[in-house]
Amino acid sequence: MRRWWDELVIDVFDRMDGFVAVAHRGRLDNDEHELAVAMAMERFAHRLIATFNGTSIGELVNATRTLAQRICIDVQRASVRAHRHDGPSLDAPPEDGGSWDAAEASRRYDDQQRASDTRQFLDWALPQLKPERRQVLELTFAGAELPEIVTELGISRDNVYQRRTRAMKDLAKLKDRYDA
Repeated sequence: MRRWWDELVIDVFDRMDGFVAVAHRGRLDNDEHELAVAMAMERFAHRLIATFNGTSIGELVNATRTLAQRICIDVQRASVRAHRHDGPSLDAPPEDGGSWDAAEASRRYDDQQRASDTRQFLDWALPQLKPERRQVLELTFAGAELPEIVTELGISRDNVYQRRTRAMKDLAKLKDRYDA
């Protein structure tokens, strides 16, 4: 029986490689994939012979698939533990030659400037929209969900969609005028 099990282990290698690839769906790099296949084959060869109680090839295939999935989870967890603190040193300058503080400050400034420009445009443009379209946009910008807007304004879902679409088209036209 052991001889035939060893033959089965050799025949299962390609299938195990495929099961591992399907199980991790690209979340493991090549080295981790190879480690997962090796670990799965080792467990298949030495442990599954003692623990497998099935009687059909389908049951063996399902056991092999489950084994591959669990091994991938183990490899992913080990990788996360090993690389949890990896990354560039905070003392090292970024690759673009600037400093960390300057890059972050520049990004924050750009975000604030963009938010300010957007607010100024909306303050100028919203009063120019038709009142029913403006109401839908204001509620949308305030974070209201579709059912809340329907209830608040007493209109149908389709009407909310229609008003929102038309209001956004109006804003696009007004944006062209605003930028000019």
